[in-house]
Amino acid sequence: MKDTIKNIYEWIRRNDRYLSAGALLSGFIVDTLTLRRVDLPLENIIMLTYFSVVSIGIIVLHIYDTRKLQSVTVHRVVSLIPLVIQFAFGALFSGFTVFYFRSGSLATSWPLIAVLVGLLIANEMLRRHYARLVLQVSILFTALFFFLIFFIPVLLGKMGPWIFLLSGISALALVSFFIAILAYFVPRHVSQSRNFLLYSIGTVFIGINILYFTNIIPPIPLSLKEAGVYQRLIKTGRGYIGFHETPSRWSWIDLFENVNLVEGQALYVYSSVFAPTDIDVEVVHHWKHFDEEASRWRSINKIPYTIVGGNDRGYRGYSMKQNLMPGNWEVAVETLRGQVIGRILFEISYVDDQPHLLEYEL
Repeated sequence: MKDTIKNIYEWIRRNDRYLSAGALLSGFIVDTLTLRRVDLPLENIIMLTYFSVVSIGIIVLHIYDTRKLQSVTVHRVVSLIPLVIQFAFGALFSGFTVFYFRSGSLATSWPLIAVLVGLLIANEMLRRHYARLVLQVSILFTALFFFLIFFIPVLLGKMGPWIFLLSGISALALVSFFIAILAYFVPRHVSQSRNFLLYSIGTVFIGINILYFTNIIPPIPLSLKEAGVYQRLIKTGRGYIGFHETPSRWSWIDLFENVNLVEGQALYVYSSVFAPTDIDVEVVHHWKHFDEEASRWRSINKIPYTIVGGNDRGYRGYSMKQNLMPGNWEVAVETLRGQVIGRILFEISYVDDQPHLLEYEL
């Protein structure tokens, strides 16, 4: 048994860098392919398991540092714990990146996605520093906060600023409980780091609150499943049928989708927004027109409707407008607070004859 542990230890030590990078990449790929819905029990059980691995790993590391656990075998096993902690943190942050990327518009939420990707990369670069208590606990608190931002709404079936604040308070309570457990086992380590822990955790708490109240954090657990602009829209027993003109060969590279209308014709914007089971919330189609003279977007109208959670394909709805000005348009799918779930960009041109329309089942 000891020889087996020794051989495994030596092999991992020799290939540490490659194993670390491979674990990071494979974890991200697996999360992208397997994580489906933030309200599914299995997804949350997996994340809670990662939190348990990280918490136990940190406690064991610091007990070992007090020299209460000493032997060659224990040394070899404990020396692998930073790699395990790094893998668990990498899996958590890759999961958050997947969930938050699906939930928001990249144009609005890219700073948050950049933060999450940065944490993912930093997790790889800082693997040698996981013996440092302040870094460990700070990253743990960050992960807890990002997890509870979507777990608490799923748990309570509600969303909004007060639910977000409850998520932050819950994260503070949990990390305080964890620090208390650490203080029981390694009181000297915690006492020496207390001021740095308060400063670091406070900075993370304020930073995430700033991201939320400036609408940079997307409205997770909501996510845009599908959206489009159509010249005609018909409601059927199974959903909707949309009618849109034949796209050009190069339409996939256009930032603004070309829409040709005849005078007086209405235009429909369709969206399918996913919400977890038991969450019913109002969303808004925010119509904006680009003012060429002022070189800025002007808000034209906000059309709200209520979505009902639990449908895997999302809750389908639409808004309609007539007598639209030609030029560039944007319809943002938002929450009532203005958090952007997604955007539809299109350019309106007026023509004399109705173009040929294709039929799409939505």
